[in-house]
Amino acid sequence: MSTNRDGPLGRHRTIHTRVVELLGRRIVSGEFPYGAQLPNEADLAAQLNVSRGGVREAVKALAAKGLVEARPRLGTRVLPREQWNLMDRDVLDWHGLIADRAFVADLLELRLMVEPGAAALAAERATRDQLAALDEAYSTMGANASDVPGMPDTVRAFVEADLRFHLILLKASGNQLIEQLGRLLETGLYHGLETTSHAPGGVTATLPLHQAVLSAVRGRRPLGASRAMKKLIETTAEAAEAMGPA
Repeated sequence: MSTNRDGPLGRHRTIHTRVVELLGRRIVSGEFPYGAQLPNEADLAAQLNVSRGGVREAVKALAAKGLVEARPRLGTRVLPREQWNLMDRDVLDWHGLIADRAFVADLLELRLMVEPGAAALAAERATRDQLAALDEAYSTMGANASDVPGMPDTVRAFVEADLRFHLILLKASGNQLIEQLGRLLETGLYHGLETTSHAPGGVTATLPLHQAVLSAVRGRRPLGASRAMKKLIETTAEAAEAMGPA
């Protein structure tokens, strides 16, 4: 498959990946709703300026994720959402990229179940280096908080520091499955944090709560760390809800 032709996918080294992503995002966003039939192989190849074989392989990848079903002579149809592999990293990423509010709400619920317990474990198990990394992430958040929402680079720096804070905390729990969950949700978590950072008063309300989590973890107070994290996520959820529908 050529990587030197211009088209809707632009110029990329891995065109296959971009075909999968483009179609996946269109399905997750609802542009191709449940039961919809995708354009046939030849039409998609022409639209995307790629080979028919490339489209065929992309459809196979989407089928493996539970998004579509391809049948000979019947074409490729979008499957119902309950059949999607929502824990597939690509599927999670696509939800985050479209800033799906329902996805953000579900992610917050999952965080509420996992992160307070992870914070309690971190208060018991965090290493000196992990505590220093949490300090650095929090300081970077604080340095970029006054201008959020502001210049794109400032917002990005704040959100990236916020993400680092939560991923470091999950790793500091000392539980490899919790750490793996953080890596799995990384992109979705980033876009969720990005969305809530734009909520009115969201940064002002949550920054001191990050400090409370950090203080409790550094002070080796598991119950305090759990409570502070629970309050942080609940406050984030309230800020997201206040934004209303997308």
